[in-house]
Amino acid sequence: MKYLQKTLCALLIALLALPTGALATSAKVNSDSARFYSSDSTSSNSVSLEKGMSVSVKDVSGSWAKVSIKGVTGYVPVKYLNSASRYTAYTSKSTYVYKSASTSSDKVSVGVNTKLYVVGVSGDFLRVQNSSGSKTGYVPASAVSRGKTSTSSGASWKSKVVKMNWYDGGSGVLDTGDYGYIYDIDTGITVRIKRMGGHSHADVEPATAADTAKLKKIAGGSFSWDCIPVILHADGKYVACSINTMPHGDQTITNNGYDGQFCLHMVGSKTHGTDSVNEEHQSAINKAYNWAH
Repeated sequence: MKYLQKTLCALLIALLALPTGALATSAKVNSDSARFYSSDSTSSNSVSLEKGMSVSVKDVSGSWAKVSIKGVTGYVPVKYLNSASRYTAYTSKSTYVYKSASTSSDKVSVGVNTKLYVVGVSGDFLRVQNSSGSKTGYVPASAVSRGKTSTSSGASWKSKVVKMNWYDGGSGVLDTGDYGYIYDIDTGITVRIKRMGGHSHADVEPATAADTAKLKKIAGGSFSWDCIPVILHADGKYVACSINTMPHGDQTITNNGYDGQFCLHMVGSKTHGTDSVNEEHQSAINKAYNWAH
């Protein structure tokens, strides 16, 4: 046993002597007091970590983070890692925090806008903690958003959100040349848009430069082809949709700071390039609908 302990310590010391530039960055050590343990116990074998060192976080359980450094797995107290290992979120509606990732497990009810810290994903559930990391549970992903949800009477529109098939009435919700709004369920940001065309799905543009700035914020600061669940508000309807944010193709609004158009999909809509239904967009549409209900 002593030989194994010495071998482990020697391996870790050699590992930590290597440069950290090639590490997968998920979190950084925030203190010179941090140590890398062989198990989730301060009585286990350990070596010191340098402040600013990058680690790859695999999981968080209670006050411990399971991390990987240069292919070696160990444990670091959460308090010694920066916030990259978890992020702040809020419940978008009244829901439950479950003991495990199952609705049949023990549960505690929580109200809308309850602050949570997301530390992982398990199927349709997010693994969450309280601020200190002392309590862990699971919340349906559809009931969590990055920003707070308005609790004013205006939030009553959530119950009106529907899914519409693009080829069975959906394409007429926002006609070409008309303006509408998209609401991002994660940030709570609303962007005014104009439909400039599209046959298999809607091609839309931000209405103004201010709307372009908000769209970029929804995209996390950089436009991309990632599918984002949103709610379209137009023609008195609220429709679960999906968008990407990458500008492409033509534009009709030349002073909005957005060089092109972006795509808005509904149930059954197709991409222009492949003329097929994109499953990632369909999954995002379902997420938007489930968020509202």
